[in-house]
Amino acid sequence: MAKIEKTGRPAIYPAPAALISAYDENNKPNAMTAAWASNICYQPPTVVVGIHSKRYTFELIEKTQCFVVNLPAVDKVLETDYCGVVSGRDHDKFEETGFTAIKGSKVNAPLVKECPVNIECKLLKQVNIGSHDAFFGEVVAVHYDEEMINEKGVPDTLRGNLLAYGTGSYYSLKEEVGRHSFSKKKMK
Repeated sequence: MAKIEKTGRPAIYPAPAALISAYDENNKPNAMTAAWASNICYQPPTVVVGIHSKRYTFELIEKTQCFVVNLPAVDKVLETDYCGVVSGRDHDKFEETGFTAIKGSKVNAPLVKECPVNIECKLLKQVNIGSHDAFFGEVVAVHYDEEMINEKGVPDTLRGNLLAYGTGSYYSLKEEVGRHSFSKKKMK
């Protein structure tokens, strides 16, 4: 099969459709949708989120030095999309979507109760890359809906029915197709 080259565009998809939340100066919660969120370091546990400087959440994180990465389920695709197309400067996204803000246990940023996974982050570093800044957050707490925890006490991604994003569309993750290191047995 022939390869077709496309340049000048992000290409790592699918990615989580994350809601990045922070408080404003009056402790009003805000959330924005971001597909550019990823684990980046194991020790210290760190995530990175790419945010454009024109986004309201950009300002909030700079002021508060913390944020929460919330991973929504497929049933919240409408609300998740909405948080990415209106600004918190002009809209109370929590009120308009019906999302519930829960105060973080470790940082002064809101968790979105309706999301199966909430990752509290303390801002470690902010780096301008170009159109976006990379916000590096040290993971100081992770919260899971209890339904996501399997019989072994381990979080199970499929149980969360988490939402993914890629090239302009939202997706669900349907099935596990392998486990880390399974190839060592299969490739012998």
